Amino acid sequence: PVFPVSLSEAWPAELPRYPSIILASSGGADSLGALVWLHSLHTQGLICALRVVSIDHQIHPEAATWSALAVQQADYLNIDAEIIRITLPERCAQGHRSLEARARTARYAALRDWLEQYAAGSVLVTAHHLDDQVETFLLAALRGSGAAGLAAMPTMARFGSGWHWRPFINTHRQALHDLAQRVPLPCVIDPSNQDTHFDRNFLRQEILPLLRSRFPNAIEGIGKTAQHAAADLALLTELAKQDNGVEWGDKIALSQIHALTPSRQANLIRIWAKEHGALMPPKAKLHEFIRQIQTANPAQRPTLCWGRWGITRYRQHIYWRRLASEATFKSVIWGDKSQSLVLDSNTRLHLVPAIANDPLAMAHHWLTLPWLVRPRLPQDTIKSDQHQSSRPLKQWFQENNVPPWARASVMMIEIEQQLAGIVGILTHHPFRPRGDELGWRVEIETISINLDE
Repeated sequence: PVFPVSLSEAWPAELPRYPSIILASSGGADSLGALVWLHSLHTQGLICALRVVSIDHQIHPEAATWSALAVQQADYLNIDAEIIRITLPERCAQGHRSLEARARTARYAALRDWLEQYAAGSVLVTAHHLDDQVETFLLAALRGSGAAGLAAMPTMARFGSGWHWRPFINTHRQALHDLAQRVPLPCVIDPSNQDTHFDRNFLRQEILPLLRSRFPNAIEGIGKTAQHAAADLALLTELAKQDNGVEWGDKIALSQIHALTPSRQANLIRIWAKEHGALMPPKAKLHEFIRQIQTANPAQRPTLCWGRWGITRYRQHIYWRRLASEATFKSVIWGDKSQSLVLDSNTRLHLVPAIANDPLAMAHHWLTLPWLVRPRLPQDTIKSDQHQSSRPLKQWFQENNVPPWARASVMMIEIEQQLAGIVGILTHHPFRPRGDELGWRVEIETISINLDE
């Protein structure tokens, strides 16, 4: 058998055969054990390429040394490696929790950007193991999370244009450490892992040893509970898709919501949030919002806000809102359309294939030209149909019930000094595909990081 389990069991259905693997390595024993296992797969010809990336957060005085050790470990096994250095804002140093969460968010954003630029479509592997999973479960349970939180970390998750794979999520930490001993090199020992001011470290150092002393199979039992929660979440997701009835978008008709029981209404909105990459809205706020959208005056706009996200009732729909992207942004040139366009640390644009009659489709031949993504201007006009003349954008917004908050924050695409479209709303008719020409749709992608990983 191949560690950690037989290959047929370890290989998720979503993962292509002979994938290109990028291991995110800290240089610690967990990462080195993962590297040894992946190296074994590589030498057997089961993965087509293997590279190592180490993130230097530049927080600890030894951070550069740790990243260098991760590269040295890869070199020993003749595996290419690279260091990515990131800088956190000064305010991150205020408080242990803030630093921990911000460093994690910055790390995943850097990995995502690097993969999109140098290894698009590759599979990111991290060395998360069963002990990590149990800690994540307990942190979620202490917050009173539902199935989405208690499911903890998934084995497979979409990550940019590729996947994030955690092959060791049901394997004990010690198994990885045993593998790491096959390489005669030291491992990084981060002293902050002993700091019990961090909630995760407190669970690891104080709570879990106590649980194991009384319940020897505590880790396995909690891990199985996380698996049950993941199965429940899959069923809830399937139910929400049936209740939604159409492909997930930025709005849901009130008539669909009113036809459901209260529990299914809440489930639909939770899964809708999950599909948008958001964290789950607080239970009390969600239930109050559901009450308001049913009882508020039609002229009112009840809104549910949490984190960077929001949902607002407007006329006969509820609308998804990315609160961070509603702020004013600066114009930026989008050159290489095969790469995502980064707008900020949490938001980016990317292209997906579209059918020719999709009102958001952009003809393929326009991809070779640079695009200017800019805010709306007062003089903007739009031609949404070949039989119509151009109209002021303000008039078109009013006629098509575009929510007021969206009008000020729309992202305009300009090609050769002509307005080509509005991201997520429409494409100017002259820029749409003709006949059998390929089409592409611009989508907004919001990065969501599980801050308990």
